Amino acid sequence: MRLPSNWPSLAAKLSRLLQPAGLLLLALSAAFALHSWNFARHHIRTTGVVTENVATFAPGGGVVYTPRIRFRAGDGTTLQPVLGPASDEPEFTPGTAVPVLYLPSQPQTALIATVGRAYTAAIWLVVWGVVLLDAALILKRLSRHQN
Repeated sequence: MRLPSNWPSLAAKLSRLLQPAGLLLLALSAAFALHSWNFARHHIRTTGVVTENVATFAPGGGVVYTPRIRFRAGDGTTLQPVLGPASDEPEFTPGTAVPVLYLPSQPQTALIATVGRAYTAAIWLVVWGVVLLDAALILKRLSRHQN
């Protein structure tokens, strides 16, 4: 398979498109990370214990698991909400201690606050932003080398 004769020009154009796209993804990752950090600042942090993994049928078929967490709210109430998102495999084993964030006015809407759960979007945006920037740099260097 041969490359078209104008591929250095195409590579340069693609590089000029990928670079701002990569920078945009990095900026979005910073915004998502800031949002997650700010979210955590306005919630109460406590530690909960996974009591079980609740199995339910997935809309597309199969079974998904969602952990049920037991934690004590600031007013002394013990809560055991089922905290999503659900996954194909149990994410936590029963008895595992996990960080929990909740609003005092709505403790039943608590969420598991592991770094992976809180910053998943930011992490993926960083990964793809770096991939696009690397691709832009490689294409730019290849197009210069061939000219």
